[in-house]
Amino acid sequence: MKVASFFSGCGGLDLGFEQAGIEVIWANDIEASIHETYQYNHPNTILCKSDIRELHASDIPDCDGFIGGPPCQSWSEGGKQLGLNDERGKLFLDYVRLIKEKQPKFFVIENVKGIISDKHLQTFLSFLSILEKVGYIVSYALLNAADFRIPQDRYRVFVVGFLKDLNCNFHFPHPLQNAHITLQKAIGDINEVPRFYADGDTVNQTYGRWLNHDVFTGPFDAKFMSRNRVRAWNEVSFTIQAQAKNCPLHPQAPTMKYISPHKRIFAVGYEHLYRRFSIRECARIQSFPDSFRFFYNDIQEGYKMVGNAVPPRLAKFIALNIKNAFTSIHSAEKEFVLVGYYKDEKQLHLTLQNKLYYVRSGFRRGALQMPVGMPVPAYLLLHHKKSRFLYKLIPKSPSCVTAADLSAKGFSPSGNEYLTFGLENTKEIHIKDLNLQTIQLPNGRNATFPYITDIETLRKELK
Repeated sequence: MKVASFFSGCGGLDLGFEQAGIEVIWANDIEASIHETYQYNHPNTILCKSDIRELHASDIPDCDGFIGGPPCQSWSEGGKQLGLNDERGKLFLDYVRLIKEKQPKFFVIENVKGIISDKHLQTFLSFLSILEKVGYIVSYALLNAADFRIPQDRYRVFVVGFLKDLNCNFHFPHPLQNAHITLQKAIGDINEVPRFYADGDTVNQTYGRWLNHDVFTGPFDAKFMSRNRVRAWNEVSFTIQAQAKNCPLHPQAPTMKYISPHKRIFAVGYEHLYRRFSIRECARIQSFPDSFRFFYNDIQEGYKMVGNAVPPRLAKFIALNIKNAFTSIHSAEKEFVLVGYYKDEKQLHLTLQNKLYYVRSGFRRGALQMPVGMPVPAYLLLHHKKSRFLYKLIPKSPSCVTAADLSAKGFSPSGNEYLTFGLENTKEIHIKDLNLQTIQLPNGRNATFPYITDIETLRKELK
């Protein structure tokens, strides 16, 4: 399988796809500061340095998929949120344009969670509508890198689309069990003293044991000092940022002292322990291998490359699920299953009494995404701890309802928007060669997240 990469940066998304066995044959990024880093670490990929606004489908080699993360600054909650009023925000449309022109079998889009904020949601949905109208089944999810053994809280929106004619069954990776990797495990072995550089210093790129073990020493502004920026050794990191001045602080220092709601200070007597993560430490936290080298003369460019990247490990999980979708291409007759959780006997009783099962919709954590064109599930697999029941669903698309609608039926919803699926009857059913007790289902906090799969895949997910 071959893909073309856009807005490639240093190549975090690309590396993850390569680790999953997908060949990145061509990449595009106009930013000169990333070119040496990308070419050094991806020697077998052709790097196109043209402006994406000037590219056409004929400029891109034939491939199976497009992958890319358009610039996020226009949508970021930490920025001005100018969206399409910013030239960088409009580059999203150029990526969509090239997908329309080239019609790859699939595409991936990554961006910050601000793109699904109230301010930008309608614009985001209009992007998806364009892609659906030109022949794609499009799904999206808000994923936290920490749920995939990446040692930081990092929420990002991923959009994946497949040509409708392929009949692919794609679902996003489920959060892993016992996924959180602490800072101690991630960077505890990097005990060499880093090199320190102020703004404007030229970086010496001759290294000791650790490549890029360089720290920015610029001042900490009032915004940075408005809240604690230190996570302990036994925690995951704050989000690795693209701006050097906003980089989280190393866990060798104690938690910053509270002064007022918008002011913290460094603990008195321990001021010397407060420093930003080095670029190598940031790269570790982003899940880059130690062999991945970053080239920069200005230290702030180094932080920018690492902070803008998609964590390769998260990209790999998405790439593997894309590969699995192609290996399970289904016919129109393939039967799909909604896997859902019930929290107690009361909810199970109400579900059967009303012949109705509901799931969260929208963009809340644990919401179910039903892309336009996705087959409607034929079955409902309900589970709670060791109990599992399979029911036949009415063959129709789910209905959108409010919390008030559900409350009127005796349910106790906690949100506002829901999708409901009707049960044909309340009789448990059994499917040949499908032993519900041997299926490996999510547990812990991930058990409550609904998802859609198919009978064939369930048969493979054995304990």
